[in-house]
Amino acid sequence: VYNLDDVNSLYNRFGGLAGSAYLVAGVGFNVMKNNNVLLVPIRTGVGARLGVNLGYLKLTQRATWNPF
Repeated sequence: VYNLDDVNSLYNRFGGLAGSAYLVAGVGFNVMKNNNVLLVPIRTGVGARLGVNLGYLKLTQRATWNPF
């Protein structure tokens, strides 16, 4: 998390670009932005993948089953 002045700024939708490349094992990451706050989740994987995706992440204060 970068440029976070207030914790309540996290509870929003963050749109962004995801990229990953690996053969057998590797790393993927997303760069998501809302206003001035940047989220960069990093994950590892096993298998074969090469790709770029667009998407969003919605963070809420309470758990919810609604993905939209």
